[in-house]
Amino acid sequence: MTDRADRTPGWESVPDDESLHGDRALPPAMTAVQPTPGATGRRRGMRRGAVVGIVAGAAALVLLVVAGGIGWSVGSDAHSAERPVQSFLDDVEHGHLSAALRTAGIDREKSDVLLTDAVYARAGDKITAHRITSVDQQSDHATVRTVLTQAGRIIPATFELERTGTDWGVFPVWSLRAPVLGSVQVAVQGPPRSTVQVAGADVRTDSSGTASLRAFPGSYGVHLDGGKWFTATDSTAPVPGFGATGTPVVVATTLTEAGSTAASAAVDAWVDACVAAPTAAPDGCSFYAYGEDPDNTYTDQKWTLESRPSVAVGGWASKGWAVSTRSAGSATFRAQFTGPEGRGTATAGPITVRASGWITGFGDDGATFVSAVGNAQSESGS
Repeated sequence: MTDRADRTPGWESVPDDESLHGDRALPPAMTAVQPTPGATGRRRGMRRGAVVGIVAGAAALVLLVVAGGIGWSVGSDAHSAERPVQSFLDDVEHGHLSAALRTAGIDREKSDVLLTDAVYARAGDKITAHRITSVDQQSDHATVRTVLTQAGRIIPATFELERTGTDWGVFPVWSLRAPVLGSVQVAVQGPPRSTVQVAGADVRTDSSGTASLRAFPGSYGVHLDGGKWFTATDSTAPVPGFGATGTPVVVATTLTEAGSTAASAAVDAWVDACVAAPTAAPDGCSFYAYGEDPDNTYTDQKWTLESRPSVAVGGWASKGWAVSTRSAGSATFRAQFTGPEGRGTATAGPITVRASGWITGFGDDGATFVSAVGNAQSESGS
């Protein structure tokens, strides 16, 4: 008799008690996964090519979004209202006036001799920096406010722009309205229609002796060459910022020794012409004889200069260098007459001779003197 039970048919697949231990793996037959009802075979995974395509598409979309954002930002910046102002002021600071004039739409006229690169290069105290302080941008116009650094000073400046169109149907196009330029004002205390040099450019004054010139911010040297006749003090005309009318620069003049000599000679020539007049009342002269009898006829009328007046020539007045009588001269008059009482000799004097007026200019013949007496005649002399 044994402890092993009889193997009854059908029990062959049941393990015996020696094989039943908790640390042993179950037979494959007991651990096999049963297929899900209806499943026909192994499940397929997503193909690698499809995954790559999806990732690439997503990346491209992200790049498009980023590029679009950058493009919009760049386009907006390039079409901002302050952009033309920046360009204009940059050109001015670097002395590129031709480009600045184009940007601002400023037409340069023949008289605008200061609006050139060459002349502006000789100016001083120019704009060295600028800063945009505010931009007020509306649908069709914009206002840009700035501060300029000029000669160590801060000067405010405002620029106006108008919308003139769009780029790509989206971005506005802004055009800078021509700013009002400053001006150089010159007043010459000397002959009218004189030629002065402003920053090296020749400028002719008008009949009043003045000149007004449009100019960019800066300071402009003013020089007048009086030749051998007079000297002039060099001056500087400041133009602060835009739209400002500079303080008129007065160019004072002083006669040279040659000019003073010519002025005295012109006065002497005028006195001599008056003395040479064969009449008791020379026209435009400072002296005359009176007491004539209307019933008499006078002939051989003659003036004799007893002493010549001494004059002083001062600074420029409204009509010229002022001439005043320092010490008066004298003259006598003599004439023959006939009348109801017969023949005789008429005399008068000594009569005071003065010489006051103006030296109005100089020419090849010397100075020109104009008397202050009404209906005065002018005389020249060297």
